[in-house]
Order: sequence, then structure tokens, then C-alpha cells
Amino acid sequence: MPDYKIEGATDAQNAFLHDIASKFSVTDAHLGELAHEVHTYLTNGLVSDTEPKGLPSRVSYIKSTISNDIRAAKKQSSMALGLTISTSTHRMKLASIKFDPGAPDIINKQVFHIRDNVDSAATLCEEAAVHVAQFINTHEIKEHVPLGVTIDLPLEEKSKCGGRVAEDSRTCAGFLRNVDIAQGVDAALLRLHLPVRVTATTNCVISSMVAAQHHFPSTSAALILNHGINAAYYEAPQKISKLANAELGASSTRVAINTELARFGENSSVVQPTMWDHRIDRESTNTGFHVFEKLVADKYLGEIVRNLITDFMDAQLIFARDTDVTTFSEPYTFFTSYMSIMEDTSSDLHDVGGLLQAGFNVQASYVDRQIVRALCHIVSMRAAKLVGAAVAGIVKKASEARDDQEPVVVSISGQLTEMNQPYVECTIKTAKRVARTLDLCEPVFNVLGEDGYTVGAALSSFSK
Repeated sequence: MPDYKIEGATDAQNAFLHDIASKFSVTDAHLGELAHEVHTYLTNGLVSDTEPKGLPSRVSYIKSTISNDIRAAKKQSSMALGLTISTSTHRMKLASIKFDPGAPDIINKQVFHIRDNVDSAATLCEEAAVHVAQFINTHEIKEHVPLGVTIDLPLEEKSKCGGRVAEDSRTCAGFLRNVDIAQGVDAALLRLHLPVRVTATTNCVISSMVAAQHHFPSTSAALILNHGINAAYYEAPQKISKLANAELGASSTRVAINTELARFGENSSVVQPTMWDHRIDRESTNTGFHVFEKLVADKYLGEIVRNLITDFMDAQLIFARDTDVTTFSEPYTFFTSYMSIMEDTSSDLHDVGGLLQAGFNVQASYVDRQIVRALCHIVSMRAAKLVGAAVAGIVKKASEARDDQEPVVVSISGQLTEMNQPYVECTIKTAKRVARTLDLCEPVFNVLGEDGYTVGAALSSFSK
């Protein structure tokens, strides 16, 4: 465990900080156990959707050979559209990708906000169609083009272009459960007489893996670090006992699996939440669910730090006693993006002080600034190590699905890749270290940045 002792702090301040650091500390042995349990949950999830110690492991119609399909599309003039429906950020994103032999790829993107009064699946699909119309008019697209749709909800895919939002989805509005997104969007496009048809529907983590394959064709696993967390990998159909589709089951080509990693931790004997994690869970809208996600995802990391700061405040171990700390008492006011201040190495921690002044109207002493920076580092590194161990478990599963001994290539995307570089670096370092203890080839990582899945959705439309 790193020594977080702060020079100039009182013994009480350092003791409290040390106690927090010890509770958030994770050993290599624990990380190894976590990787093994993730692997077990993935294996069980391929047998049944109702395994108590299993992840849903949703099967996709996207195959590992899609990189060949993309290469074939690039040999002729081709265009496709991608649509992301993000229910967590209330946004839709559209992208077009155009291939011409011998010419650079042409990619256009546009972001739209989902209206607040959307209260039905039909209304959501109609809004998507309107935004598609705006996009093709803006970019003067006249020809008939395929559309790949991706959404941040779990899908039960019944065909390459059809997938219903899973009945057991715990993060979506009730009116979206069991809705066929492709069917709804396609019907709305027809009503507007648009030259666009849905040809693929995926979860965002699948489309992010496809986007990675465009640049790194051997990619066989993907991790999203966004408002939430998720991962995907390619699995051999013969190992998916629950697979009902005879065509997929008879295929020798690996198929994409949406692991729904956020749900890991439910019924776990390894995940060890702290009292602060239990507090976050108790006050959340889905108490008892998505346990792992609440330890590691962007949505929650800043709130964990805020809770630690308020405990320091309650113990009167931070900030002057006459400081107005009203804003700190409001939930989710310490955004995860603020945690980038842990990279501040200036002599007076200028960035830390500036953030506390601008965001919370708090004049922080140098010791106060060091405490806040240390808390950000403690929470961030715990999360990164846990994610790294989980990725090692996924790498083990992905390597077992392959016929060769080549290293598993993993893509990482999402907003945390840009707002918290130390988090990503620690995740990769931990995954490699734990993978070695599992006797695996060291995985290869490619960091793609914030948003690859809209382009990935467009590329998915080329899938054969």
C-alpha cells in the first residue's frame, strides 16, 4: 500500500487518511481471486441466463470475421451510417463512414440531445429517425445507405438486424424493455421516406470492439470505461451451451459476447465493498445491483471521493471551521472529471486549490489540497486495479476461445480514457500483471479514446 503520509498534516489527519487507504487497498492475491471469479462468472453465463454466479453473457450476431467484411467493403465505394442511442447521457450520435479505393476514409459525426419528454419507445424511435433525416440532409447523402444502430442497453439479439432490449435490464425506462429497437427505428425511417434501412443492431460495447477491429483487425476483447462499465470478447459458439440459434451454433467462427460486466459482484465471494461503497449502493436507484460498477465507474468515483471528504469534514480534519461547505453536502457535486487534479504536481497544488475554490467556494490550505488529491488517487487506483483484474479474467476466457497462442488484443474506449490517464495506465498494468499469474500471454492494449462505438455501429452494417 502506498504511503499517503502528508507532511505538515496533524497526526489525526494522517491517521484518518491511512485508515481510508488501508480499507481501499487491494492485494495481488485478491486481484488474482477476482480474475478467477470473473472467468467463472463468464463460463457460467454461457450455460444459462439464470446462473446465480454468472454474468448474462448476451450473444451477438457480430462475428470475429467482421474485420474481413470491412476490408471487403473498403475495396469498393461504400458508405454506411451509425446511430448511437445513449439512454444514460440522453444523447444520440450519428456518424457516416465512406470508403473509396485508394482514398482516406471520410468520417462525419454529429451529436443530438434527446428531448426530456420522450416517454415511449415509439417517440424515441421517431426522434432517432428525425435526427437521421437532419444528418443526411446536412451531409447531402442521396444514395441508399445501411444503418447500424447501437444502444447502451442489453439486447437479446434474434438476428443480425433485430434485437429486443432485455426484459431484465435494470437501467432503462420501463417502456423500453422488450422493445425491438431495429424494428422501431426502421418503421420510423419508412414513415419519413428516408433512403436508410437498419441492417445491424448491437450493444455499445460490441460496436466499440468492431470499431477497434477497423484499426486493429486482431482485436478480440473490448472494455468501455464510461458513465458505466462493460466489456465484450469473441467466444467459440461450441462453448455456448445456451445458444439456441442453430446457424450460429454450427459456425466455426467466434461470435461477440456482451458480458454485462457492470453486473459482476452480485453474489460474489470476492468483491469487498467498503462502508463508503455500501453507502453509495444504499442511496442509489438500483440498490444491491451493479455492485462492481459502483466501485469502478465514472458515474460513482467522484461521489465516493465526496463521501470521503465529507467524513473528513465531519471529523473536523479538513478545511477551516468557518468554511461554507454547503455544496460538498449535495450528492454527486464532486464530478469524476475533477479527479484529474490528482495529476497536479505543482509546488502549491494550484489546480487542486483552484478547483475547490471555483467548484465549492472553499479556500483550501496546502494540507487540505494534499488530502483531497490523495483521496482522488486512493479511489482511482483501487478502481483501476479492480478493472485490470476483471480484464485479466476476460482475457483468459477470450484466449480459451482461440485456436492459436497469440496474445489477446484488447481495446479500451470511453470518456475515462481522456479524463483520467493514470486510471487507464494502472488498469493496463494490472491486467498484464494478473494475466501473467494466470499463465497467459501478456495481452496487447489499444486505447481508442472517448467514442468509437458510433463509427463501430456503421461498420457493423457491413457484417455478413
